[in-house]
Parts: sequence; structure tokens; C-alpha cells
Amino acid sequence: MSCQEEPVVRLALCLMVLTFLSGCGVVAFPFRVTGDAVQAVPVVGKPLGKPIHAVGDAID
Repeated sequence: MSCQEEPVVRLALCLMVLTFLSGCGVVAFPFRVTGDAVQAVPVVGKPLGKPIHAVGDAID
């Protein structure tokens, strides 16, 4: 690879990474998983898990 091609390759790689990370789902995923895990707890799970899951919905 020549010195002239290197910046183009770096730019293309950066754009690909930003495309994959631009989704809000990456940020919302931990809230959704935690909300689902909390909702599995008997009795108190539903009231506590719904607000946590709602944060994931708000991020999306």
C-alpha cells in the first residue's frame, strides 16, 4: 500500500465503524436486558422492570 492510499483506507475504516455504532440500539441494549431480567423476579419484577425497559424504548 502506498502512502497516498493509507488515508483513504483509514477514512473508509472509520466510516464503517461509525456506521455500525451509530444505531441507538447499542446504547439501549443494556437497559432492555436489565429490564427483562428484573421483570423475571416474582412479585416486584413487573413494576420495577417496566421503567428500566422504558428507558431503552426512549433511547430508540
